[in-house]
Amino acid sequence: MKKIIMLAVVLALLHTFGYGQRRCNGVFSGQILDEQGNPLIGAAIVLAPGGKGEVSDIEGNFELKEICEGLYTVTVQYLGYEDQVFEISITGKTVKTISLRPDVETLHEILIEEKVAHLETSQNYAVLSGEKLAETAGKTLGESLKELSGVNTIQAGPGIFKPVIHGVHSQRVLILNHGIRQEGQQWGSEHAPEIDPFIASNIVVVKDASSIKYGTDALGGVVIVNPAELPETEGIGGTLNLIGQSNGRSGTVSGLLEGGVKNHKGWGWRMQGTGKRSGDFHTPDYSLTNTGIKELNFSGAVGYHDEEKGFEVFVSHFRTDLGILRGVAISNLDDLIAAMEREPPQSTEDFSYDIGEPRQKVSHNLVKVSAHKQNDNGDWRVQYGFQNNNRQEFDIRRGALAGVPSIDLQLNTHTVELEWETPHEAINGLCIGVNGMYQNNDNIFGTQRIPFIPNYRNFSGGVFGVAKFIRNDWVFDVGGRYDYRYYNAKGFDFKNASYNESLTFGNVSVTTGATKQIDPNQTLAINLSSSWRPPHVAELYSLGTHQSAAAIEYGLLLNDSTNEVMDIDNVPFSIERALKGVSTYKRQWRNFQLELSGFANYIFNYIYLKPTGITQNLRGTYPYFRYTQTDAFFVGADLMAVWNLTRQVKVTPQVSLIRASDVTNNDKLVFIPSNKYDLTIRFEEPNQYKIKRFFIESRVKYVARQGRAPRVITPRQIQEAAEQNVDLFANDNTIFDFMEAPDGYALLNLSTGFSINREKVRYDIRVAAENVLNTSYREYTNRFRYYADDLGRNFLISLKCNF
Repeated sequence: MKKIIMLAVVLALLHTFGYGQRRCNGVFSGQILDEQGNPLIGAAIVLAPGGKGEVSDIEGNFELKEICEGLYTVTVQYLGYEDQVFEISITGKTVKTISLRPDVETLHEILIEEKVAHLETSQNYAVLSGEKLAETAGKTLGESLKELSGVNTIQAGPGIFKPVIHGVHSQRVLILNHGIRQEGQQWGSEHAPEIDPFIASNIVVVKDASSIKYGTDALGGVVIVNPAELPETEGIGGTLNLIGQSNGRSGTVSGLLEGGVKNHKGWGWRMQGTGKRSGDFHTPDYSLTNTGIKELNFSGAVGYHDEEKGFEVFVSHFRTDLGILRGVAISNLDDLIAAMEREPPQSTEDFSYDIGEPRQKVSHNLVKVSAHKQNDNGDWRVQYGFQNNNRQEFDIRRGALAGVPSIDLQLNTHTVELEWETPHEAINGLCIGVNGMYQNNDNIFGTQRIPFIPNYRNFSGGVFGVAKFIRNDWVFDVGGRYDYRYYNAKGFDFKNASYNESLTFGNVSVTTGATKQIDPNQTLAINLSSSWRPPHVAELYSLGTHQSAAAIEYGLLLNDSTNEVMDIDNVPFSIERALKGVSTYKRQWRNFQLELSGFANYIFNYIYLKPTGITQNLRGTYPYFRYTQTDAFFVGADLMAVWNLTRQVKVTPQVSLIRASDVTNNDKLVFIPSNKYDLTIRFEEPNQYKIKRFFIESRVKYVARQGRAPRVITPRQIQEAAEQNVDLFANDNTIFDFMEAPDGYALLNLSTGFSINREKVRYDIRVAAENVLNTSYREYTNRFRYYADDLGRNFLISLKCNF
C-alpha cells in the first residue's frame, strides 16, 4: 500500500513538473450554439488533463485563460443536448465555435420553427428530439410524450393515448402539426391525435398558456410537432425503420426519402410513409380481446427556400382502425357489476389479429400551403391549411344494422394565418398576426340513431401581438390577443325534437414573463398568463352512448331529468377562464444540471365529465356522466436533473407532482394524474472500435396511488340501493367514482443499442424490455381500468437505416 501511495505521489510530481515547463499563457475561447445557431446559456466546457472549466454566458461565449500549450480533450455539456467530446491543440489564442445537438427531453428554451416562439423566452418547454425521440419509435404520439416531465396521458385501453399537461387535456391542449392546429374530434377523451410521430424531427411541449399566438384551447399548453426542414441542395437521403414488439405481436415499417434538385439550389422534397399492424395486447395474466390496430399513413412535401423568401406545400394522410376491448360491451346491470369485479374480462379469447366491434375507424387528411418573405420592413409569413377528418365508431349491432357505424362524423376545417415580425428601435422583437378558422361538422346519414353531437358550423378569428425586451441580464416578454368564436348547431334530442341554436363568444388573453440571468450558471424564468376558451359543441350537446369511451354522456345544455335540449338563455353556463403562473429555475454545475419548475392554474368555470350514475338503453348498460362546471385549482411541480458520474455514466432523476381540487364545492376531481417518479441510469460510449454510440439504460418508474380520488359508489351499491328504493344522491351530490383508485406501481424498463457504419449507411439497432418484471397494475387515468389490467411485459427490437 505504501508503495502505491509513493508511486502516486511521484507521478503527480512528474505531472506537475512536466506542465510547469510549458508555456501557460494560452487562451481558449469561442461560442456554444444549439443546432439552429442560437447561443446556449450556461453550457459547461471542461479541458482534460487539468480539469480547467468554464460555463457560457448569456451570449453563449466562453473564455479559458492561462492554459499551457498542448493537446487537450474538450468536453462540452448542456442539459438536453448530446455531450460533445473532441481533441484540440491549443497554442496562443485559440478560437472555436461549438454546436450541440438536442438529445435528452428536458425543459429549455429552443427555437421552434415559427420564429415568434423565440420571442417568448419565459415559456416553459419540454422537448423530445434526437436519440430520445428515436427510442420512442413505434409508439403513438401521446404514448411518446408521457415520459416527459409534467406530461401524462389519459387512455382508453392499450392503443389510445392523449397528452395531459399539468393535469388538463383534450380541448385545453392545442396540438400543432407542421404549423397547423390539429382539428379532429379531439373533444373525446378516447380520441387520440391523428398524427404519425415518424414525421417529426422534434416534438415540443409548451407547458403553460403563454402561447397566445395559437389562439384559444391552449389553457394547459401546446404540443408542437416539427418536421425537419426540407433539403436545399442536391442529393438524396432517407431513413428506414423496422420495429417489432412482442406484446400485441406488432410490426411497424416506416420510411422517409428526401432530397434537393440538381442545379436548382433551394428546392427540396420529401416523401414519408408508415404502416403498422398489431393484434390483441395482453396483461400479465390474460389477453385483451379485440384491441388490435391497423394503421397506414403517408405524407409528402415540396418547397423552395433561400435567404429572403420561400414557399412550401405539405400533404398528409392518416388512417387507423382500432379495436375497443370486447369486455366493455355490456348488456345489463348484472353484467356491468360482474365486469368490474371479475378478471379476466368477459368475452376474453385467445390472441387474434381480428378487429371486430366495438371499434373505431378514423382518417385524417391535411393540406398546407405556406410562404415567407423577408424585406427591410421585417419578415412576412402566411399559411393556409385544410383538414378533412372522418370518424366512425361501431357498436355491436345485430341484423340489418350489423357493420353500420353508430357514430359517423365528417369534419372539414379551413385555417389561414398571417404574421409579421420585425425588429424595433425601442424593443428587441415584435410580432403581430391575425388568423381565422372555419369548420363544418356533419353527421353522415345512415347510422339509424340520434346523433351523439349535432351538426355545427364554427367560425373563429383572432389577432395577436408579442414583444420582447432585453435589459441587462433581464429578458422580458409580453403579449396580448383577442379571439371571437361563432357556433351554429343543428340537431335532435331524445324526443326527436329539432333545435337550431347560434352562440357567440369573445374575449381577451394576455401573457407576461421575465427571464433573469442570475449568473453564468443559473437562470430564473417566470411566466404569468390569463387565457380563456369557449365550451366545445360536444360539451354543450353530447347526447347518449359513447361506445368508444364505454360511457353515456350528456352535455351542459341537456335537462338533468328529461335530457331535452334547453334554451341557452335559461342555462347558466360560461366560458372557461384560466389564470396560470409557471416559474422555472435552472442551475448548471460542471457535472450536474438541475431544472425545477412549479405551476399554479386556477380555472374558472372548469368543464368536466362528472360521474352521475348507471343507466341502461337499447345499446347496453354503462356508467353515465354529465358535463358540469366548477372552479378548479391545479398546482404542482416538476423536477429534472442530470448527474454525469463519469463521461460514460449519466443518472437522470425526474419527478412530477400534481394536486387538483374542486374549489366551488370543496371537493376532489376525477381522472387527475397521480404523482410519478422516474430514475434512469444510462451508460453510453460514443465510439468503441467500429461501434458508435453504444448504450445500456435502466429505468425505474414509480406511479403513486391517487390519494385524492373521489369517494366510491360501485355499480353493486347502486343496484342494491335501487332494489331498496333508496336514493344515494338525495342528500349527497359530491363527486364519486365507480371504483377505488388503483394501487401505486413500479415498472422496470431496460434497453440497449448501438450504431454501426457500413459505407454510406448508418444502422441504429435497439433492443428493449418494458415492464420487465411483468407487473400487474392499473393506470388511474385509463378509462378502461374499470374492466382490465394494463399491459404486461413487452420486448421490442428496432432497426433504423440512415442513408
